[in-house]
Amino acid sequence: MRRVALLGALVVGLVAPPPAPLASAENTSARAAEDAVVVAVIDRRFSPYHWDFVGSKMPQHLDKDPLNDLPLDRPPHKWLPGAPGTDAFASYNRLSLSLEERDPDASLAALGARDAKKWEAVRQSREQKLHYYYLPGTKVIGALDFAGDKIHGTSNEHGMGTTSVSVGNLHGTCPECLLVYISYGNAQNGERAIEWAMRQPWIDVITNSYGFSTVERDRIYSGSDTPLQRTASRRGQTIFFSAGNGNDGSFIVPNTTSFSSQEGPDWIVTVGAVSPGNHASYSGQGRPADIAGIGGSYPASYSATTVSETGPTGFGGTSNATPTIAGLYARALLRAREDLPGPSRIQQNGTIATGGSYRCASMRPSCELGDEKLTAVELRRRLFHGAIHTAAGTTPGPLGIGDVPPVGEEEFMSEGHGSYFAREEKGNAWLAEFDRILAPMEGRKRPLDRPEGERAWMTVDSFCRQHLWGGWDEGYYREGKTELPGYDPHWPMRSSIEAGCPLVPVQQGDEP
Repeated sequence: MRRVALLGALVVGLVAPPPAPLASAENTSARAAEDAVVVAVIDRRFSPYHWDFVGSKMPQHLDKDPLNDLPLDRPPHKWLPGAPGTDAFASYNRLSLSLEERDPDASLAALGARDAKKWEAVRQSREQKLHYYYLPGTKVIGALDFAGDKIHGTSNEHGMGTTSVSVGNLHGTCPECLLVYISYGNAQNGERAIEWAMRQPWIDVITNSYGFSTVERDRIYSGSDTPLQRTASRRGQTIFFSAGNGNDGSFIVPNTTSFSSQEGPDWIVTVGAVSPGNHASYSGQGRPADIAGIGGSYPASYSATTVSETGPTGFGGTSNATPTIAGLYARALLRAREDLPGPSRIQQNGTIATGGSYRCASMRPSCELGDEKLTAVELRRRLFHGAIHTAAGTTPGPLGIGDVPPVGEEEFMSEGHGSYFAREEKGNAWLAEFDRILAPMEGRKRPLDRPEGERAWMTVDSFCRQHLWGGWDEGYYREGKTELPGYDPHWPMRSSIEAGCPLVPVQQGDEP
């Protein structure tokens, strides 16, 4: 199995060694491109000058193996399998930036000002007229502006947080991943943005840290193309959405996710948040959720002033939890593609990695990679079943005042299958956590034992989501094949959902 060197040699605050030259067509392994994983982040604006996004700071380019480098100076359709070419767009543009790769104290604002005219020339994409940009020398192999905001902004932009914690070289949970950045504006432009991304089988993961509402932040919304979501998910793309930070936006008054066409469908991975430090669930977050991550004070390049800095304010909310979880999933996909011999990059009929013969570790006779392929359903299951429930209970809002002990059903509602803490702590603890996903998939370790009642709870949740948003044959509940657990006084919330959900009017119909 091939492994990429860690970023241990890159320490913020020290003068970095001269960057290695980016890969050329001659010295690049075709296998590196054939295994590559692409994450699309849909948000407002960000600053691609930070070392979180500079190509020479990627782990592949910091090790001593030139064969795993990627040719980031070339148009992506020339080397990345499946990437669309110039014919797919109204314009296909090279956007060369004033990158600083040696001075860790270089100012992000100054670099952005130097390229102000280039950013001003960025054209807005519309449904029938798309303008594609790639940023040579960075991991940003694609950028589209659906918002009309020119994509580039200061480090205080929300998109700076979501990108850095997902694919950032210094802060991300998949530093080896490639980035397609898509800016959105209002709900109409936002839907056009994600609809374009969902039609791209070369984009493996879409992470969304926003949510539209009918009134304020209630997350009651039905404007999404849910059949397209389902089609993309069946093909093998995985779509993550933040559960929301409550009706007031500060984790005090909870919002529901069930009645949102963004977080509600059974084929969407809905991400909640736990507090930093004690890891208590926020009482006011969106619920129910499938899984959870850190919701405050998280290390990111958000609010950084220099190209190497960790921002002093940190990043937070379900906005942070969602991309960190999406990055963990994406990195596990990359490892699976590397494990499988031969070209493995694919997204077809649910298969997301394929290759020649793979031998599961000797301690297990079988594993997900043992049949020479990996499906999105299998990888999502490994992600869910590697999560753990915290023992901290619930905290009312961000202040941590009046914490209450954990309650079984409340934990399932808030954390779903459990939580990942990712890079909350310094060092490599997040890699051990990541191994809870990877090791069972490779057959090195048994999966974690799951909590009592989890499957029954998730089956009822799946049943309700499908009633509201349409059938889904890859969830916990399968029409005509899965028996619901029925009323149980020890599980009042689960029982009430099972009994009450069929009485709620259907939001989006059934199978198209």
